[in-house]
Amino acid sequence: MTLAPARPVRDRSTWICYLQGGFFAWFIYAFGATQALLRDEQGTTRSIAALHGTFLATGSLVGSLLAGKALLKWGRGIVMRVGGIGAIIGILIYTTPNGSFPVTLAGAFVAALCGSFFTSGLNAFLMDHQGEAGPSSLLEANAVAAFMGLAGPLVVGVTTATFFGWRAGVWVAVIALVIVEFARGRDLSGYRTDAEELTHERQDKMPREVYWSLGLFMCFLATEFSMTFWSADLLRERCGFAAGAAAASIGAITGGMLVGRLIGARLAERHPADFLLRISVVLALLAFALAWTFTWWPAVLLGLALGGLGLSVQAPLGIARTMQVSNGLTDRASALALVAGSIAVASAPIALGVLADHVGFHTAFLMVPVFLGLALVILLVRPVRPLVTTL
Repeated sequence: MTLAPARPVRDRSTWICYLQGGFFAWFIYAFGATQALLRDEQGTTRSIAALHGTFLATGSLVGSLLAGKALLKWGRGIVMRVGGIGAIIGILIYTTPNGSFPVTLAGAFVAALCGSFFTSGLNAFLMDHQGEAGPSSLLEANAVAAFMGLAGPLVVGVTTATFFGWRAGVWVAVIALVIVEFARGRDLSGYRTDAEELTHERQDKMPREVYWSLGLFMCFLATEFSMTFWSADLLRERCGFAAGAAAASIGAITGGMLVGRLIGARLAERHPADFLLRISVVLALLAFALAWTFTWWPAVLLGLALGGLGLSVQAPLGIARTMQVSNGLTDRASALALVAGSIAVASAPIALGVLADHVGFHTAFLMVPVFLGLALVILLVRPVRPLVTTL
């Protein structure tokens, strides 16, 4: 089915949202690259150092739980500004020179908590601001984030090899987020939900369809993070890759996701979200079969790249779908999606790892098509009818 073109309007406020989300993604992806470096500085074990990731996930979950009420009490403009400033402070705490272990843990928690605040607000803003072009706009925002996610670790790697050190690579995001806040300006009225809309959001009941979409969104994030967390082990076990080569090869997934989001943003201008999501799930299933079946490394890498292409549209369109069926309760729906996503991200990769300890990694990795199969069932059983406009 083809709809009338719904192209995003890339005005000032939209670009501010793109860049704020993008440079926060710079920090999130660079965060993983800094863990070994920070562990060496602090002299901690891998298991102790891994608590940084736990605090990051916990901060994201707590922030997502609080974001909905904050948005309805103060409006998007204030929440996005406070969240942006809080994330800057959190990153600076995390990157404090010679920072102690408790200090860096606190920094990770604060950055993730505040990042969830403005992420929830900007997702809701883009959907309402762009109207029918909302899904396409969210894909563009995620394409910017994917590009920053590739650039961040690379810059950290470069600065680590110089006298600037790894922190300088992370501070690029801090400087950029400060510039974004200055560019936003003092007038936040363009982002704020007015009083009548806030009353509507507080009092109306959330439609049942939202919860089906939240389940779908959880399946998508469970798939994405299971793939990105564990595909390196697939390459080591099935293809004999060394640890470093396997980790670097995960760029096949992130590269596929970047390309897919750029293409998907254009497709979303003309095709309903559910149509694109069904195609993406089928593509991801076929790509997984290729990566899981073969031991010849070019075939496995091709499968991972195609998997990234399939996964690329799922999370952005999944959260867009959740807000579309919310009957105008976009702030609450956006916050609920982040809560559901945080739970999926925190639980799915761990569950796969625990299962792998009992049945072997290759068999446990079959959890990925299970998540995708559940997503396809929801898309087929609980479809969302698109708004049809005249060409």
